[in-house]
Amino acid sequence: MTQPLVTVIVPFRNQGPLLLQACRSLQGQTQARWQALLVNDGSGQEAVAAAERLCGADRRFRLLHVPDPAHFPGPWLARNLGLERASTRLVAFLDADDLWHPEKLEQQLPLHTPRQPLLSVCSYHRFRADSLTVVETRHPPQRLDFGELLRGNPIPCSSVIVDRGLLLAKGGFLPERHEDYGLWLRLFAAADRPAYRCLARPLMAYRLQSDSLSAARHRSLVAVNGLFRQHLPRRRQRWPALLGWGLGRVRGSLSRRIKPGSGEPLPQPFRSLAGPGSVLTAPAP
Repeated sequence: MTQPLVTVIVPFRNQGPLLLQACRSLQGQTQARWQALLVNDGSGQEAVAAAERLCGADRRFRLLHVPDPAHFPGPWLARNLGLERASTRLVAFLDADDLWHPEKLEQQLPLHTPRQPLLSVCSYHRFRADSLTVVETRHPPQRLDFGELLRGNPIPCSSVIVDRGLLLAKGGFLPERHEDYGLWLRLFAAADRPAYRCLARPLMAYRLQSDSLSAARHRSLVAVNGLFRQHLPRRRQRWPALLGWGLGRVRGSLSRRIKPGSGEPLPQPFRSLAGPGSVLTAPAP
C-alpha cells in the first residue's frame, strides 16, 4: 500500500448519514494518498455501525473511540485523540457535517514542504442543509497574523492542513468553547508562529444547522473573552479587542443581509455529495 501523505481526523457523534456523506467526499479525492481516523465521540450504535461498515469496505479508514464521552462539550477531545494516533507529519480535519471538493487534497498538499512548518486553508461555501443553497462564500485572508486573528476566526477547521507537530507543541485542542479558535490564537501568538497559506478557490462546504454547537451565539462573547484573557491579561488591552471582535461580527451579519447568496444552488460536486446516496466502496490504492 502506498504510504499516505496526510491523516484526516473526522470526529463524529450520532451523525451516521452525514458522516457517510463526508467520507464520500474523502473517497472522491483525486489525491488518494490519505488515511482517515473516524473518532467516535459517544455515538449510539447506529452511527458506530455505519463507521464500522465503512472501515470494512475501505482500509484507509480506521475507527477510534473517545474513552470518556462525558467530557466538556465539543470535538476537542476527539480531535486530540486523532492527533495522538496520526502516523503522518501532516494532518487535516473534516467535521462529519462538512464536505470536501474532490480536488482539495490535490491542490492544497503541494503548499506543504518538509522545510517549513505551515498551516494552510482554503475558501469555502456555507450552505443550508435543507435547501442545499449557498448562504455565502467565505475567503480567508491571504495573510494572517495574531492581530488579524483578534478580529475574528477566519480559519474554518475543516479546511485546515497543518504540521501535526505544531499542534502537539501547543497542547492540542483545549476543553474550551471555540477550541479551534483558541488553538489558532496560541499558534500565532507564539514567536515561532507557523507560515500560512490560503487557496482562494472554495474547496470545502460548511453545512449550517440550527442545532450545531456554534449556533448558540449568545455565549460566544463570554467564551471569546476567556480566550483573549490568556493573551491580553489587562482589561485596557482586552476590551478594545473584544469590541473590535464584536463589531466584526455585526458587520459580517449586515453584509450578508445586504448581499445574500441564498438564491444560488450549492455547486457541483458538493451538491451530489450532500444528497442521498450510498457511500463509495472502491478499494484503497
